[in-house]
Amino acid sequence: MSPRDVLAIALRALQSHKMRSSLTMLGLVIGVAAVILLTAFGDGVGDSVNAAIAPVANSTTIVPKLSPIPGGPSAKPLTDADEQAIAQLPGVSQLVPTVTGATVGAAGQKAVAVTASTPDANFTSASVIGTTYNFLAANQKTVAVGSFFDQAQDRAGAKVAVLGPLIAQALYGPDPSAALNKTLRLNHVLFTVIGVMPSYGKAGDNVVVMPMGAARSGVFGYGYGGDEVSSIVVKSTSTGAVKQVEAEITQLMDQRHNITDPRYEDFQVQDLGSRLTTFTQLIQLITNFVPAIAAISLLVGGIGVLNIMLVSVTDRTREIGTRKAVGASDSAILSQFVLEAVTLAGFGGMIGVGFGVGLIMLTKALLPLLPKTGFLSSFDPVLAVAPIAVAFVISLAIGLIAGGYPAWRAARLEPIEALRYE
Repeated sequence: MSPRDVLAIALRALQSHKMRSSLTMLGLVIGVAAVILLTAFGDGVGDSVNAAIAPVANSTTIVPKLSPIPGGPSAKPLTDADEQAIAQLPGVSQLVPTVTGATVGAAGQKAVAVTASTPDANFTSASVIGTTYNFLAANQKTVAVGSFFDQAQDRAGAKVAVLGPLIAQALYGPDPSAALNKTLRLNHVLFTVIGVMPSYGKAGDNVVVMPMGAARSGVFGYGYGGDEVSSIVVKSTSTGAVKQVEAEITQLMDQRHNITDPRYEDFQVQDLGSRLTTFTQLIQLITNFVPAIAAISLLVGGIGVLNIMLVSVTDRTREIGTRKAVGASDSAILSQFVLEAVTLAGFGGMIGVGFGVGLIMLTKALLPLLPKTGFLSSFDPVLAVAPIAVAFVISLAIGLIAGGYPAWRAARLEPIEALRYE
């Protein structure tokens, strides 16, 4: 019997039980589509996260810390002089110092009510950040309405402020533009609101950002320390230079603070790049693990193929006996049932591929209509050939494996016993 005849018999057998064949293929269709879809989504999320964190991968943050050794030397604060010294290192491209603290704020003469998490509530206090004009660029932030203070306002210590959205909404209403050019009273000092930032999470929305000179003199007062800073963000010239820059910063700060034993260091160099690397590795693990979970449905589909082929062998026992009685070989019977299983799995795989690719294309078409924020602002499913090919080949392999045992059973039947089967 030629391969064409075997294929024709297999197709007729599948067509004679359309409902059973369709339900059997359903598991493979879902499994193949799920693998393709989740792989595309996982790769899209991974690319989106990498695109979002790449601009800050060359950032290093320096913060003060207390000496962990009892009886050690007194910890020295970070100062403007430390910042200026770090700025002279060859691998440093940009520095952003900050001073932070909390104070009570009000719109003009308006008293501020109790703190609450509801959008229409006022705040008893606001987190104040005094910094430099390049704060937004270094922290990958933007202004929703208005503008950020420029270099001239930074140097002059102008009494201007950029608000987080919660502060703006609590004091000036739901429209961010309503806060522009309004008066903000902080610690009895009047500031002019020149901008409102978009939302970056609850912790980052209850903030007031202003020039460092204005924060020191107008909000915290000279008692804050004069030239002290709360943190220094250092941008390296490239991600490859980060480790070298961090080593040079540590050496420089040890010299400036007269530290001979690392246990007594009164500063901490926080490597953002290493944390981001760990984060991206976690994202990659998740994106690889999710399609593996989806592949379980392929296994379920394979069990369905195995079950239907066993049923098919049982239902066609007399047919097998008749064919063997007229001279059909064991290999012909074996190839027939294996081909039936592979054909069933192949159709299920092709439909699953079409279904999965269709859902991805539909998602791509709908994405521009959806709001994009945070890490998913550049999310786009990645449609690749490899996962499609792998999912389809796996479905064929499942058909081959699941159909092998029933086909072997069919080929081993004795003609007389098969003809006697009721």
